[in-house]
Amino acid sequence: MVRFIPRQKYIRIFLVLCILFSLVSIPFVYIITRQFSTYAMKQIDKANEIEVVHAQENAQFLLKKMIGYGLNMYQDKSIQVWLTDKVQTPEHQMDAMKAAANYTTTEPFIENIYLFNMRSEHAINLKYGVTSFELFSDQVILELVGQSRKSYLNFFTYDTNGQTKLALIIPTVPSGQKSFGYLVMLMDIQLLQQYLLKDNQSSGTRSFILDHNGQVMLGSSDSDELYAELAKKSTKEKGSFSYNDNGELWSVQYAQIEPQGWTLYQTAKYNLIIADFNSFRNKMLLFVVSFVVLMLGILFWNSRRTYKPFSQLADQLEMKFGLQLRSESNDGPREEYKVIRYGIEMLANQVDKMDTSMREHKSVIKLEYLRQWIVQGKLIAPVEQYLREQTKLFEGDGLYLSVIRINGYSLFEDQYNFASRKLMKYAIGNIAEEIINHYGHSASVDLGGDHLALLISGSDIPMNKLVETLEDVGKQINKWTRIDVTIAVSGQYQFGDDLRSLYNHIHELTMLKFISGADKIYLEQDFEAYMERVQPLPDDKLLDELIKRVRLGKTEEVTASLGQIFGHMQTMHYADSKFQLSLILYTLFKTFNKLPSVESVEGVESILERFDTLGGIKGWLEQELFEIMDDLNNKKGSSRRDEIVTEVVEYVKTHLHDPLLTIEEISEHVSLSTRYIRQLFKEVFETTLSDYIMEERINKVKGLLETTNWTVTDIGERSGFQTKSHFFTTFKKATGMTPSQYRDKS
Repeated sequence: MVRFIPRQKYIRIFLVLCILFSLVSIPFVYIITRQFSTYAMKQIDKANEIEVVHAQENAQFLLKKMIGYGLNMYQDKSIQVWLTDKVQTPEHQMDAMKAAANYTTTEPFIENIYLFNMRSEHAINLKYGVTSFELFSDQVILELVGQSRKSYLNFFTYDTNGQTKLALIIPTVPSGQKSFGYLVMLMDIQLLQQYLLKDNQSSGTRSFILDHNGQVMLGSSDSDELYAELAKKSTKEKGSFSYNDNGELWSVQYAQIEPQGWTLYQTAKYNLIIADFNSFRNKMLLFVVSFVVLMLGILFWNSRRTYKPFSQLADQLEMKFGLQLRSESNDGPREEYKVIRYGIEMLANQVDKMDTSMREHKSVIKLEYLRQWIVQGKLIAPVEQYLREQTKLFEGDGLYLSVIRINGYSLFEDQYNFASRKLMKYAIGNIAEEIINHYGHSASVDLGGDHLALLISGSDIPMNKLVETLEDVGKQINKWTRIDVTIAVSGQYQFGDDLRSLYNHIHELTMLKFISGADKIYLEQDFEAYMERVQPLPDDKLLDELIKRVRLGKTEEVTASLGQIFGHMQTMHYADSKFQLSLILYTLFKTFNKLPSVESVEGVESILERFDTLGGIKGWLEQELFEIMDDLNNKKGSSRRDEIVTEVVEYVKTHLHDPLLTIEEISEHVSLSTRYIRQLFKEVFETTLSDYIMEERINKVKGLLETTNWTVTDIGERSGFQTKSHFFTTFKKATGMTPSQYRDKS
């Protein structure tokens, strides 16, 4: 027996699976089809019951309506006059026929109307006119009119002239007392059957209405014996039962129609329903057999290749982890299950590390949203919700914005490379947050350049307390990093106020130290006092032109610009010209982050006192600017190119959501000319800076469309597009799809 068992493992697995599939699938099909057929039969019976009840209600409503219609017709004045006339008059005949015709034209279920005048022994057939009783075409109904009937108005059937009619006689005369006149309303049997009954030969469904004796009132009259048997079984107001008629099993649903005393029946052949179920079961069996054959073929192929996928997996793990994996499993010849086990353990360790990295990434997302808030000024709902969950800023009554600027930033740049500068600013932000969080809540944001923004919130923070705390922040930063900083802070604002303009204003405040020289926390009122003293140059463009020429490295044009500026200053008083010189030096210091010989306002004062004439000061300033131009030229050297480009890319990414981001702003950030920045970026990336910014914005839009449920408008705004139309046009040009289409596709 053992020798009949295949030696190949994949064949043994295949045979076992064949047996299992056969043992499970075929009984399963029989069970599921049986359950389905039982459920379907119940649903069919339930549906038939609902149909029968619905038809019963329709029949009751229609018959009551016809009775009411007949009574209204009988009580019509013109008809009553004719019915009670002892002698026939043409006028009364015409009035009665006209009145009856008016009623029949509005009710399609009425086939004809008979009027009988028992005094004059005349009858009106609405279709043929007035005749005497002897000549009346329907003698059967004429005999029935005078017979005693039930007190309730009942419809009945009778045969006349080879046809079956459904009629209603008004009035009823239960006592046998004769009436002067009668109205007989004949119903359109075909229309009633079409409206009330359901006959479908293909599905084996029939409907009919019987009276309590089993006589057909509506429906086919070719099964009198069947009808009589069904009437005997219908003892309740409504119900259902099964009936075997000559070997055929029928499902019967019935409901009584009151007060006529009729019963509505609906029958369906079980054999047709069962045939459908058997057909369904056979199709299911065929489908399962086909599915089993297909699955067995797949399983045969899969079992034949069982060990190869494991070998490939082991090889891939060894290629992935190399010697590290071999050292874990080098206790003997290579066993694939050990390789896979150790490989999975290493992968699990990597997943844990990735999970830790993702948790740390939350802080990156938080900083990005804070940066968006400051640069764009407003919050959209999803960003606000995220910041409320991840920060405590919104727990305070209001918001303060502080800027921490690094003094002597040019020396700071010379001392540290780009990566080290980011780490130092990160440390400055941590120190500030650690101190502020003792009294409120804070979050620092590196916006690039020589400063950080600090968002502060809390409840009932006195301004003097906040100033003292920020002074301590400055001292601690100097203590731990050996970096001097200037700090400015705003008053309290609401969370919905425009932070962009406030940030620009507070950043400007930190520059006042160059003018005033005071080592203090600068407040908004300090800037107001400064602006009251400012006397601008007669031509505001002169200083801008000077800065532009310095960046371009045009020595002769720089000298010419200085000559124009100092020429205007010769017309000023000494005090005004001295203050104007301070403003010029302040602007140059702010633009280039340094003046070689000046580090503070004390340096400005000592230099101004050193010279007796404006010409001497002009010569000194000219040399300062030449030194700045030399530094800028040194920046353009090959050793600094990569760092400049890296700083440009970092600035673009941190300000990508700013719709006002320009190449001029980027050039000012790195203190180089716009032309040189364009050229340098093109040489390194082989694309223009403008195209790079637009490409980054498009990629940011794609990422937000794929990973968030933000509205398309919010995504456009948060990606730096100024208008919705520009956003849609640019995105469709880049991707060939609208943002909504891209989101649906992804």
